[in-house]
Amino acid sequence: MIFRLPEPCDETILHEYVLEHQHAGESGISASLGLSSSVYSEWLEKIRNNASAGNEDWGRSLLYLCFDGNRLVGLLSIRYELPKELSGSIGDIGYGVRPSERNKGYATAMLRHALSVCREKGMKAVILGCYKDNTASAATIRKNGGVLTDESCSYNENKVSQYYTVTL
Repeated sequence: MIFRLPEPCDETILHEYVLEHQHAGESGISASLGLSSSVYSEWLEKIRNNASAGNEDWGRSLLYLCFDGNRLVGLLSIRYELPKELSGSIGDIGYGVRPSERNKGYATAMLRHALSVCREKGMKAVILGCYKDNTASAATIRKNGGVLTDESCSYNENKVSQYYTVTL
């Protein structure tokens, strides 16, 4: 897999990525930082700023486009300077795979890559969260060493979230 930051020339493939999620009936796009509701140039500037200078509330983070060959298969968000209180509610890593590419091992590979980046950044452990009914994401986290540490309704009042810790 190829992992890289988005570029101006990626607008069309990201638009197609968003459309595939919408056609599958999904309104939220995991790890996208508001891509579907943003002007692309402004979104790209936010992603680049988060990678270089960071955000006052969130610290620095990386958002990678994840490719298999030339095909964009997912998005990966690595929030390696996230304050502890946010880490415990949204998690240090987020990932999403386009609907047509699910159940092919991409999420596992993406999370494995994210964990290696977190190790390089000096992190000793990461927290990952998913909704309790997202059994595929929970399985991906467990495959990568995640241990269930908490379950709550704190992130979204209508759904139970599970939180896993991966010791690096």
